[in-house]
Amino acid sequence: MCGTSHTASEFDRLRYAQSADVLIFAHPNHPPRKLTRVDHDDWNLEEMVFTGTPENWVENNYPSTVSFYEQRLVLAATPDKPGTLWLSRTGEITDFRLKTREVPFDGWRSREIMDGNSDSIRDGKTGDTFKLLDGDGFEQNDGLKGQHADGATRYYRYKGTKNFITSGSSVTVTFEETPGATDIEAIWDSDGVLNNEFWSCFELGDRTEAPAGESPLADDGIEVTLAGHQANGIEFIVPRSKLWIGTAGGEWTLSGSMGESVSPETIKANHEGTCGASSSRPESVGFATLYIQRAGKKIREMSYRFESDAYVSKDLTILSEHITKGGLRQMAYVQEPDSILYCVRADGILVALTYVPDQEVAAWSRLITDGSVEAVASIYNDTDKRDELWIVVRRTVNGAERRYIEFMEGDFDGNIEKGFFVDSGLTYDGAPTETVVGLEHLAGRTVSVLADGAVQTSKVVGMDGTLTLDRPASIIHAGLSYISKLQPMKIEAGSARGTAQTKKKRITKVAARFHNTLGGKIGPDETHLEQVYFRSPSIPMGQSPGAWSGDKTVNFPKGWNRDGVLTILQDQPLPMTVLLIVPHVVINE
Repeated sequence: MCGTSHTASEFDRLRYAQSADVLIFAHPNHPPRKLTRVDHDDWNLEEMVFTGTPENWVENNYPSTVSFYEQRLVLAATPDKPGTLWLSRTGEITDFRLKTREVPFDGWRSREIMDGNSDSIRDGKTGDTFKLLDGDGFEQNDGLKGQHADGATRYYRYKGTKNFITSGSSVTVTFEETPGATDIEAIWDSDGVLNNEFWSCFELGDRTEAPAGESPLADDGIEVTLAGHQANGIEFIVPRSKLWIGTAGGEWTLSGSMGESVSPETIKANHEGTCGASSSRPESVGFATLYIQRAGKKIREMSYRFESDAYVSKDLTILSEHITKGGLRQMAYVQEPDSILYCVRADGILVALTYVPDQEVAAWSRLITDGSVEAVASIYNDTDKRDELWIVVRRTVNGAERRYIEFMEGDFDGNIEKGFFVDSGLTYDGAPTETVVGLEHLAGRTVSVLADGAVQTSKVVGMDGTLTLDRPASIIHAGLSYISKLQPMKIEAGSARGTAQTKKKRITKVAARFHNTLGGKIGPDETHLEQVYFRSPSIPMGQSPGAWSGDKTVNFPKGWNRDGVLTILQDQPLPMTVLLIVPHVVINE
């Protein structure tokens, strides 16, 4: 595998498109490259070689985004032409010629080489002939149909200066190494080498540049520039039923007119919206494309709306603008088992959008860990049949800044002993032990410990990566702790005089319906909480009570106020899923 000259600072602008085992990269400072998977441990990275390369593709001025559409490779947005797209020839992703002719050309089939040297091959060697009928002619750039040495059909185009015109009778022209008046230069010499000075050889379907005045073929390459009231650069291209294009100033679609395939004669670009897109890579989810708006603070859902017969970019952050405060810079979509869009905020906070459009669900949350998230990616795990979220996170350990690659664990299955609810953690599964090793990446840090389903006191990891437990255990999870907090909107329970908003109210009790949950607290805020108890007298001490599914009720530790806010919190390395919250509220009329 050859190396790449991309630097770490250029990776944010690196874009790619995949077709089977081929990945094509685009970056404005480098020529397009192709990464081919030959085998699981054999990869080949090479610079792409194009036919008909656009003249402006030069050093530090290459396309910055890439996609595939209708069997064409699409490259777009060079620094000097930020609003231009180049589409390759259909079925040939390295051919960007805008006007070609396809072999055989018009009239070539009527001029065939005849065998004149008794070798039974009509290949144009010395002694072979071709016939010009009365009134016909032959000159430079004209062609002949013949054979190759292997018998396959070939077409030959003349590049010499001979000129034949017939008048009154037919003429037979003979191929000779030293041609006379009615002869022409041989196509092949006696050793079977093509006479390149006088002839070009083509296979059926080969292309050559078309002469001036001819129209392009339907499958030729295309160059198109978006023409709007502003010259905005293309930030992304997404292949759907049409090619969806996001620019800094608005959204476009590109397709063939009247439902036809894209061709030089039918291509049409429509300006659909004016929201504007950032340079972050978008994510396709169902019928929509999600992208970060130009200012970085909104996620837009670009989709077709039947009722308006238009492509609309809906704001998915309109009810949660505080979540994206500071701006977003990257996204990754996890589809299985839950449809969630993860976004990296500029300050290193990871935020998540649970997105199920057919159920009209768009719910935001924040995932705050120790450290700063720098990048995210979604990778499918074929063993577990789910998408995994992988992140690059920067943490400070022993005063030194380090970067870690971590992935999010799968759903909790109800087995407390197997539950993994720590960050940057590791698991030990073996014979009972009170000492675990291998935590060098957390040396000197305080970690939470779940051992055989029971929470042990927090521990400090030794400088050699060892951890000593309170008591031996067989299944041990140890890692950085985090707090899960659920806080619904201010309660609206109504009153005899209309809304409960702004009125004094008191929450007396809170009932919550849990699923596979252990531990947790309920109260008005993080400093005033009541423990939710799951242990019963029938469960032996020293043994985990296991995950609980059902309803729990706690007395609410708060008097009268006008807010009506409650909080459910989990601060232990244990599972919690809340299905329902039922507050008991008294309204002061």
